[in-house]
Amino acid sequence: MSDIQKTKDRFWKEVERGKQGLNEGLPMGFNRLTKVICNVQRGRYDLWGGGTGTGKSSAVLDAYVINPIEYMLSNEQPLKLRVKYYNLEMATMPLMAKLMARRVFEQSEGKYLLSVNKIFGRGNYRLSAEEDRLLGEAQDYFDMLTQHVEFVDGSVSPLFVYKDLLKLANEIGTVTKQQNGHWDFVQHDPNLIVVVVIDHVGLITPNKDHGGNKKKAIDDLSEMLIKFRNRCGFSPVVVSQFNRSIEGMDRKSNSHPDPQLSDFKDSGNPAQDADTVVALFNPIRHRLANHNGYDMNTFGSFYRGISVLKNRDGIDNVDIAMGFIGAVGKLKELPTADELKARPDLVKKVLNYFNINT
Repeated sequence: MSDIQKTKDRFWKEVERGKQGLNEGLPMGFNRLTKVICNVQRGRYDLWGGGTGTGKSSAVLDAYVINPIEYMLSNEQPLKLRVKYYNLEMATMPLMAKLMARRVFEQSEGKYLLSVNKIFGRGNYRLSAEEDRLLGEAQDYFDMLTQHVEFVDGSVSPLFVYKDLLKLANEIGTVTKQQNGHWDFVQHDPNLIVVVVIDHVGLITPNKDHGGNKKKAIDDLSEMLIKFRNRCGFSPVVVSQFNRSIEGMDRKSNSHPDPQLSDFKDSGNPAQDADTVVALFNPIRHRLANHNGYDMNTFGSFYRGISVLKNRDGIDNVDIAMGFIGAVGKLKELPTADELKARPDLVKKVLNYFNINT
């Protein structure tokens, strides 16, 4: 069968799956955002960026791990999720503490906000008896998550990731090598979505043949992720830092300092390669009094702006307001600026929720 015929066959199979509702994807937990980028999907490359402390890693955990897994387990539907999470920035143990603190926060309806220091009893911090009980219950939740997520921390190179993903492809499907050196892949379960998270890409270790060149390492990694997207239907999710220039005085004095595609650090290739590019922005760091209709004197302590900078499959240049609870890494969509303007009672509810919990 020719390559064009294979492509045509896959095209009509996808159309048929769409008719059956099998391409709906798994919800990311952010209603306005998922109307733009259509949930967690098989075979889509997403890039998330932001400055230090904006919550980009928390957003990715929310959107691609916690929220879709909770939805998958709470609803009768055919889609399944498997996540390979290359955690290059934070070791797995403090990440585990953050996830369990988030669970305690939600189960106690915001009453208990545990820091990593308190969980580990550092300094003068100690858990109360009730906090200790809730933390113990959260262990079952973490165990449930890790049935669907494999965390890989430490130093990894593009070559390591390639071998690791090829091993995964052989576990969940059939890989057939061709005479031209390429390989074909058939997944055993067409309803399985495989998400591959790189957090964050600037910490990737160059291969030996890269000569210590980080840009070449990032470019090779991104090119390799495209191959796994195209051949296996994997869904890469790459997290990237922004250049420091976004927080420079020239940008701070700009009346429109919002993120741009050129702000991504170390290499521009991931932004070119990705199907979807999403950026997080903290207006307070730019001393803005207002951002997209939100008064920073009122909302600034917890406000984050999310911008869809690129979207091959839909509309882009879309801005969405979020609230961020950094202690437990939780983001929550805010009502629109128009809704808040029309309903002072809604403003009070938002402030009560975030001012108590930030």
